[in-house]
Amino acid sequence: RAVAIPLGVALGLPSIGVCVAAGISNFLLAAAIILVIERLEHIAAVKRYIEKKRGRRMARFIQGKGMAYAVVLGPLVLGTFTVVLVFQALGADKKRMLVLSLLSAIILTPLIGWVSLEYKNLLGGLLHELSTPR
Repeated sequence: RAVAIPLGVALGLPSIGVCVAAGISNFLLAAAIILVIERLEHIAAVKRYIEKKRGRRMARFIQGKGMAYAVVLGPLVLGTFTVVLVFQALGADKKRMLVLSLLSAIILTPLIGWVSLEYKNLLGGLLHELSTPR
C-alpha cells in the first residue's frame, strides 16, 4: 500500500480505485499468510522454532493491546506482512489477526491515499526526475 498508492496517484490513476485495489489486495495477502502459517506450524522444525521464540512477557503483550498497536502502526514502520509473520510466529490468535488486519486496511489505506493526493505534485516531480536521462 505504501508504494502502490503513491505511485498510482503520481501516475494519474483514479485515487479511489487505487486505494480500493491496494486495500483489498493487502488484506487478502495478509489473510493468506495467516492461513499458510497455520499450516506450517505442524512441521516439527518450525514448531520448535516458534516455541523457542514465545515467552510469557511476549504472550502478555500479544494478548493485550500490543497486537492492536502492532497491526495498526506496524505496517507504517515494518510493513503489513512482516508484522503478520512475526505475530503469527509468536502465537497470536488467528481470528483476531484477521480482524485487526482488516481494520488496518480500512484505516491506513485511505490515510495513505490522502497523503498521496496532498503530495501528488511532489511525487509526480520525483517520478519525472527519475525517468528523464541525464
